[in-house]
Amino acid sequence: MSINTFISVASLLGFEGVEIDAKHLPSTRPSYAQILRRQLAEHEVMPAIINLHAATAEELIPKAEQVISFAKELRARAVCWVGPENWAIFADAIRSLSELSERLSLPIGLSLPMRVGSSKPLCDLLDEIASPYLGVCMEVSSEITPQSEFWQDLVRVAPFTLHVHLHVTDLAKSLTWLPVLELLREVEYNGFLSIVSTPTPAEESLRTLSSQLSLIAR
Repeated sequence: MSINTFISVASLLGFEGVEIDAKHLPSTRPSYAQILRRQLAEHEVMPAIINLHAATAEELIPKAEQVISFAKELRARAVCWVGPENWAIFADAIRSLSELSERLSLPIGLSLPMRVGSSKPLCDLLDEIASPYLGVCMEVSSEITPQSEFWQDLVRVAPFTLHVHLHVTDLAKSLTWLPVLELLREVEYNGFLSIVSTPTPAEESLRTLSSQLSLIAR
């Protein structure tokens, strides 16, 4: 669907914000950001975050510079870089782009690879760069509990989390108990939670989740 339709549907389903993938943007010009910002305001939906995919460091810098500037004009809360399994190879590019994010006062979140042990090298990189505008985009499945091996990775990145991607695997359980919400409360997380995958049919699941998650996340 088009971005315009996506915004309209998100509003009808009761969501407070939207996450937009940069690859779906027809333009990253400031003029389009202003048009999109007006459309979001008309539907009373906030621009939560812009997602950016980049396979190499060489590809990342020119893409990210455009997307960061666009996100600032759109008044998005942050930019999230998703995809890499090893953030260390992007260290120089991230350091360079974190300087731009600081000048624009726009946070950048690096996505947490969903594998056991992935949090330590990511947090080590954050400590090394030490930018107040660099954090984590937490990736978490609704089936993760404190007994899961991956839980300790979530605990480690929770204080650095700027945004959350929730992968819903079991609709019924997600509506009654999401342990990650308690973890986020403990670190006083005050950002958005994006639902990036749901059981089918997606529209029915999203309608239910938008109403119930707003209650249990309070």
